[in-house]
Amino acid sequence: MSDPARILVVQAASPRIAGAPDVAAEYRDIQRSIDAAPYRQAVSHSILAAVQLNDLTTQLIREVPAVLHISARGTPGGGLRLLTEDGGDAPVRDSGLAKLLCDFVEDGLQVVVLNACWTWELAEMLAAAVPCVIGTGGPIDDRECRAYSRTLYSSLAHGRSVGQSHRIAVHEADASGADPDCLPALLNRSDVIPDAVHLIAPEFRVPPVRTPVKPQGGTRGWLRMGKKPRL
Repeated sequence: MSDPARILVVQAASPRIAGAPDVAAEYRDIQRSIDAAPYRQAVSHSILAAVQLNDLTTQLIREVPAVLHISARGTPGGGLRLLTEDGGDAPVRDSGLAKLLCDFVEDGLQVVVLNACWTWELAEMLAAAVPCVIGTGGPIDDRECRAYSRTLYSSLAHGRSVGQSHRIAVHEADASGADPDCLPALLNRSDVIPDAVHLIAPEFRVPPVRTPVKPQGGTRGWLRMGKKPRL
């Protein structure tokens, strides 16, 4: 049997900055969503807190997750922001980060979730190699980020595909009144169909139990149809 699919949640938002996302609450939501799902035994999740760029690189060298979820801030035209030595944060170069993460696709990286504002350009770069990438083209409220993550991982841990899980999470956010122009969007590598990508391995998914249907009326029913049962 396959090992459980690993989800690594990277927390790279500085709590010192006003308006920073509540990354601890987001991870708690993700954890609860997975732990309440029927296939929770098929998923493992861990957190990498207070992340600087070298922390992320070192962790990926040690072990590559199936899903890399990055909770951080973004800057318009400046890319994803990671923590710095002084406790603040600063943008990292999109092209360099994309090349770095793409190096781990052959080791099992399937999905990258960029849960931060203005990450669309980085998502496009990653989608050249990463099977599925989720990014946002504009500002997004922290509450909406958490709601999207909660629904996304609940659906994934219920055995649904990446494509369908993303749609369910987006449609829920849209129905709740979120700005449709700033909702997370899913990109995929050219040879990948997101609806065919599952976090839960096939051997963990239990097929539905089917109750056999018995013929009604016994032999006489066959006779009424002008047929005889085989002996």
